[in-house]
Amino acid sequence: MTEVRNEIRLEKKLLINIGQEGLETMGLTTNISRTGLSFTATETFALDTEVLILIGIADETFTLKGMVVWSQPGSDSASGDTQVATGVKITDAPEKYTQFVQELAASN
Repeated sequence: MTEVRNEIRLEKKLLINIGQEGLETMGLTTNISRTGLSFTATETFALDTEVLILIGIADETFTLKGMVVWSQPGSDSASGDTQVATGVKITDAPEKYTQFVQELAASN
């Protein structure tokens, strides 16, 4: 399956909290856009399921809703945990989050 992107992805490392049906874990974004993001975490998230992502930017915290669209095992971390790369299509985001992404894109 070929992934179609309509938005430019911006490489940005942000600490996030990911929740899905009682599972909660921390992760680190690898890239973000207004309509999607990818992250690495030690947990695997099922495809086509909804996730809630809490993302802290500066002194603001945003809650994003999204759908897992891809997932693939990655490399081992320094702690010995296997990192899983996951892609999420954002289905709901506050306006301030989209403004942040637009400002970040304009500054690159």
